[in-house]
Amino acid sequence: MVVRSRDGRLGRVSDGARAAGAETDWIAWHTSYADPGSSLARRLEVVRRRIGETLDASVGRVSILSLCAGDGRDLLPALAMRPQLMATATLVELDPQLAATANQVGSLIPGVDVRHGDAGDVSVYADVLPVDLLLLCGIFGNVSTADVERIVAAVPTMLADGGTVIWTRGWLSHEDLRPAIRRWFTEAGLIEVAFDGPPERFGVGVARTDGRDRNGSLVGGRLFRFLR
Repeated sequence: MVVRSRDGRLGRVSDGARAAGAETDWIAWHTSYADPGSSLARRLEVVRRRIGETLDASVGRVSILSLCAGDGRDLLPALAMRPQLMATATLVELDPQLAATANQVGSLIPGVDVRHGDAGDVSVYADVLPVDLLLLCGIFGNVSTADVERIVAAVPTMLADGGTVIWTRGWLSHEDLRPAIRRWFTEAGLIEVAFDGPPERFGVGVARTDGRDRNGSLVGGRLFRFLR
């Protein structure tokens, strides 16, 4: 079996390695968005709607950070449809082909910066923190539960006062982590604005900071590591 790693390298793995958890071909994974009946396509529609609502409610300049941004198909169309919006958007993606596609589209939109890098490494984007809108889409289903908790706990330091986070998590066959994630965000001091989930097998959550002062900031180190 040939797979593409998160840094774009191609390689062949044995059935044993595949069973142990071979890395995902993220280019092939993204093709599911083209199927309107797929869960990914339906999730994308919800994410785009929530992004649009957040941007439309913004006042003044808005800063955006999208981690594991893929080709930017959730955020970039929303920005292109709002040329009057004063926005700066940083998209971080490790796969070189997906990053190149995002950069090609993003180069036509003022204020967009696509960074080819590891979103798990805070130093790649620490210079733009805190932001008004943080996108954590397609991450929570690909990292350990401990890393999910670590990311959620860090979100308040990544958001500006009144900032919003939009996150996703699928309902896996062996567990449904969505209720726990929602609780962790609340325990971290965020207010849930919306949650789109059942009967779908995906969850899209929206939460914002509660206005309390936050101490500390993320300046470097590893926030998470993909498992596949």
